[in-house]
Amino acid sequence: MTEHIHIARITTEACLPLRREILWPSLTEEECRVPQDPEATHLGAFRGETLVGCLSLCPIGPDLIQLRKFAVAAEWQGNGIGAQLMREAIETCRALGGQRLELDARSSALGFYSKFGMSPVGPVFFKGPIEHQRMGLVL
Repeated sequence: MTEHIHIARITTEACLPLRREILWPSLTEEECRVPQDPEATHLGAFRGETLVGCLSLCPIGPDLIQLRKFAVAAEWQGNGIGAQLMREAIETCRALGGQRLELDARSSALGFYSKFGMSPVGPVFFKGPIEHQRMGLVL
């Protein structure tokens, strides 16, 4: 990565265009909202003033946080931005008092998440035609 990237907390509204572009291009931005958005902590990765990545940390219980809607702009994938966001997400979960972080990973991304100490939890499942695996990390 040749450009400086900084991570900051952002609003749900700031996440929506990137969520739509990367995760759900056939939906409207409004349809890209998830029920946990109001309570979630949203992190954004910026190159200058441009949002190039985002994710949402959703409290599920007193000790459990679920990472949802992790997206990096297509032209910036493979440049370490996802890794920067993931490291910051783990630290943010710890700062929020989380004891465990979980996420539903596409099977194609299992290697990425395992680099951060995450382990499979339960069986493989499908969201539509896409194979997923729940991953967990004790914080």
